[in-house]
Amino acid sequence: MNIERLHRILLDLQEELDNINQANLIQQVEIHLQNQVSQPNQPSHQTNLVKSLENLYQALSKSKYNKYSPSWKQVIDEIAVDDLFGIKLKSKIKNILSANAITPAKALADIKEINNDFKQFKSAITNTLSGFEELGIEEEILEPGQCELGYTIPREFIDNKLSSFKDEIKELTFILNHISEAVEGEKQEFKIKTISSSDFLLYVIIGLQVADVLSKATERILNHYKQILEIKVLRNQLSEKGVPAAKTKSVDSYANGMMESEIKKIAKEVLDEHYKSDNGRKNELENGVVFALNKLANRIDNGFNVEIRVEPLPKPKKDEEVTEEKQAEIDLVTSIQESSEKIEFIETDGESILKLPENSGNEK
Repeated sequence: MNIERLHRILLDLQEELDNINQANLIQQVEIHLQNQVSQPNQPSHQTNLVKSLENLYQALSKSKYNKYSPSWKQVIDEIAVDDLFGIKLKSKIKNILSANAITPAKALADIKEINNDFKQFKSAITNTLSGFEELGIEEEILEPGQCELGYTIPREFIDNKLSSFKDEIKELTFILNHISEAVEGEKQEFKIKTISSSDFLLYVIIGLQVADVLSKATERILNHYKQILEIKVLRNQLSEKGVPAAKTKSVDSYANGMMESEIKKIAKEVLDEHYKSDNGRKNELENGVVFALNKLANRIDNGFNVEIRVEPLPKPKKDEEVTEEKQAEIDLVTSIQESSEKIEFIETDGESILKLPENSGNEK
């Protein structure tokens, strides 16, 4: 875990919890539920409980936590009791009340436990942030409009081998280079911002255009992969029951064909929209983008994770004139935010199913 990134996450989470007033909202639910348990014949207590729950549910549904990246949520999960935030907490409380409709005292005990856990965590955040400040540990920040790619390489995939890790960095560079050339007309030198080591999680600074295309492409790949994942699970179940691989080969071919078709569509759309140079290179580059996205899809199937985060731009002042160029940048950041929020980590247990081609023999 990177300490500067932890600092950034805790600052953001503390601000969000204060903004939605979560501590007070949970406390109100506990108080009104306690009143109902103590005086069940008082109808006002039930009314107050319903209202306090509505307020809490609304705040949790709108919480910024729900849109945190998978890696941010993973960091929080490692240091907090399960399901203390956002829609996860909303579901947890609903389940408690539903399961204990005729035993409100048990529901009250569970709500009290949640409240106590939350108070302890909130206090721990405050103390930790104070400690960071005392020790002079700065938070990791992105400048307004700056964008980063988070790319997780599972340790088991590379077997902790340095040579294999180096190979995967090369593959990531291939992916970014081809998307960069497709949308900006040239390859770039991408800089690593940080590396975390639970799994190898790289954060790489990328441009807004590259981020926009990559986030939308990843979203579409993941949407298709969710369908393929169901096929993969069934294929692996057949394998576990002793069905020979030769008998399920057509299933593999069908799944790969689904993804291959979608990736070719994505690559063509990217080049048609963004690439303005000569057509000779365009055809070659389109093939390169296909192979780049094939690499990405294959790795998602093997447990890799992709996330994209962009720092919002400051809102223009009331009397500030917004140029066309500035508006285009604002629209681009908004587009990245919308698509990146739809990128989620997918558990991919079992033998991989995607074996998409990754090299034409002449693309580098």
